[in-house]
Amino acid sequence: MSMRAYQLEGLGSRPRITDVPRPTPGEGEVLVQVRTSSVNPLDANIAGGRAGRYKQYVFPAILGTDFAGVVVETGPGVTGLSPGDRVFGLVHGNIVRAGSFAEFLAVRQDRLAAVPATVDDLTAGVLGLAAVTAASCLDAVRVGDGDTLLVVGGSGGVGSFATQFAAAQGVQVIATARPGPEEEHVRKMGAAETVDWSAGDVALTVRGRHPDGVSAVIDLIDRDPAAFTALVAGTLAPGGRAASTLRAADPQALQGIPAVNVRPESGARVLQRLAELAEHSLADSPVTAVYDFDRIDVAFEALAAGSVGKLALRISG
Repeated sequence: MSMRAYQLEGLGSRPRITDVPRPTPGEGEVLVQVRTSSVNPLDANIAGGRAGRYKQYVFPAILGTDFAGVVVETGPGVTGLSPGDRVFGLVHGNIVRAGSFAEFLAVRQDRLAAVPATVDDLTAGVLGLAAVTAASCLDAVRVGDGDTLLVVGGSGGVGSFATQFAAAQGVQVIATARPGPEEEHVRKMGAAETVDWSAGDVALTVRGRHPDGVSAVIDLIDRDPAAFTALVAGTLAPGGRAASTLRAADPQALQGIPAVNVRPESGARVLQRLAELAEHSLADSPVTAVYDFDRIDVAFEALAAGSVGKLALRISG
């Protein structure tokens, strides 16, 4: 049997939808009919061959990280799952070979979790990488009820989840966003304040409103350690913590300011926690646009143009 998949034949080529053999689940694996997925900046880097310095490609490679769908078949050794069960997860590792941009996916049982009944397929399909990263950032900065959190890059996918998860804990979230669709989105996600990053120095604006500083900073934008250090030093209150998703936290430059470079990890425990967060901490879906599988290239173009929130893919079903 065959299926459609978004496949990359080799470096220098463009990925395309093509017919490939449908996988068979092996020991400890589950065959999932993929209903929904999403496009992430990481997926764009992989598709363009820019991930070669930190990932190994095995060609032809099916691309894709996030997925949500329905169990079709279980392999030997799988327990607790049956055909028809709704599941979600992510394909995240050092090897690019069998990703989630496909009508069917054979995946290890410990790489997925049950979708809560209150979460729809489109929202489940965009949880994966962005929500795992957001939760990891919040763990790093350790915010709680009454704290103030600055999210730099609040209108993107990770920022959308970080804002919602934090706001659900009673955290006052300040999100960077331009007036218009960006600001409307982060407010919808639960941001109490916004800062127009295009209008001037973000640190000066935040410090002007919060002279004592903020409790924590999550920076999803800055790659330059100098920029990250200036932002953190200019906004963070004594004893506060910061996190970078782009490896901009330089201990020497920070001179004792608690800041970490976050690298999200996936697994059964992490995904189960995500399911609980999605059930109890998502007041609204971060999905702002939905693309059919045939229009996946258009979704990548929208991502590159600076889309707001999460872009969902409807794969099958």
